[in-house]
Amino acid sequence: MLFTGDHVMSWNSSIVSPPDGNMHDYCAQLQRLIERDDRIYFPGHGPILRDPQPYVKRLLSNRMRREAEILAHLSNTPDSVQNIAASVYQKTDPQIAMAAGRNVAAHLEKLLSESRVVQDGGVWKLT
Repeated sequence: MLFTGDHVMSWNSSIVSPPDGNMHDYCAQLQRLIERDDRIYFPGHGPILRDPQPYVKRLLSNRMRREAEILAHLSNTPDSVQNIAASVYQKTDPQIAMAAGRNVAAHLEKLLSESRVVQDGGVWKLT
């Protein structure tokens, strides 16, 4: 059994919002959870997760898919966090769009730490 708090919630993925949220650490910890053999998670929100590894694998896979979409967007044009989020997430609700922007910012900081992108003012581009 594992108490996951907000790291793994059973009803939705967590928002990773810089400066407190770090996408590199978040993904590394998801991978660490996949490698464990816990059979039950007690999340901070939502119902108990039984057989949690498939769910955590989907969470990590979704993050990597979003990262690939961000990189694909930047391969076409350097852009701002807001424009990348609008393109990748395509959310019209302002609250959800803001959360999407925070996730994109976290992905870009991860990619920056991996030297895969650079920032020039408010514009991000591939290295």
